[in-house]
Formats: sequence, structure tokens, C-alpha cells
Amino acid sequence: MLYEYGGWIIDATPDRSAGIYFAHARLIRASSNSSNGGEEPEMHIEHDIAWFESEEPAIRCAHQWAMTWIDEREGRSPACNPAPVRFAMPSHTTHAG
Repeated sequence: MLYEYGGWIIDATPDRSAGIYFAHARLIRASSNSSNGGEEPEMHIEHDIAWFESEEPAIRCAHQWAMTWIDEREGRSPACNPAPVRFAMPSHTTHAG
């Protein structure tokens, strides 16, 4: 699942292996600065936050983890932030594991 929160795009799509869903958070700074000289956008990836027997709890866990990471990084209280904006679900790729 893709979400926008606090100036970041969060991809909370879990990886699946051996019937288990692994919560992952992939974060990319939403706004690009054209004066950055063509550098890569700021990104953070957190692997294997937790594992679940179904997809939805893995998505929720990664999403919550990412919002907390963003809030802590930006030095703000989670209670002061608006709800995230949800984007369309990306196409799934099956990972052999």
C-alpha cells in the first residue's frame, strides 16, 4: 500500500515467503528539490519489522512503524499530524522464497 504522510511516500506492501507476510516500510521523500543537482531522492527502507499470517496486519504494522519513524525524525508529535493519504495499491510481485 502506498501512502503519503509528513512529506514522505510510504510503501507498506509486505513481502510474502513460506505463507508468512513480512512487514516492510519503504519511504521516499515526497517532494523533490530541483536544486539538488540530480541526486537520488532521500529514501529509507526498513526490513522485517514483524511477520504475520495475513497481509492486512502486516500492512498496518509497517504503516504505523513508518509514521512513527517520520514523526521522530521530524521531531513532531504524532497527535499533531493529519491522517495519511492512501494511494492506489501497486501491482504485486510474487517473491520466491
